[in-house]
Amino acid sequence: MPSEPSAHDGHPRLRHLKDQLTEHHRRAKAEREEAELEEAIETAAFDLGTDIAHPAPDHAEAAYDIDTDIGVDPR
Repeated sequence: MPSEPSAHDGHPRLRHLKDQLTEHHRRAKAEREEAELEEAIETAAFDLGTDIAHPAPDHAEAAYDIDTDIGVDPR
């Protein structure tokens, strides 16, 4: 047997206010998560040479050969 609706649920203005607050909360949470993700991306530092490359002695100026590291045969 379904529970009885609250007296507040039946009033159109209160229902509208509840819906607005729910939507505001959803948007605020999404904006906060997006801002946190953007900050994490901005502060994430990496060094391409360290992250994916292996030092290549014959490439002193770059210290790595990207084609070798990703398995591409340069043409």
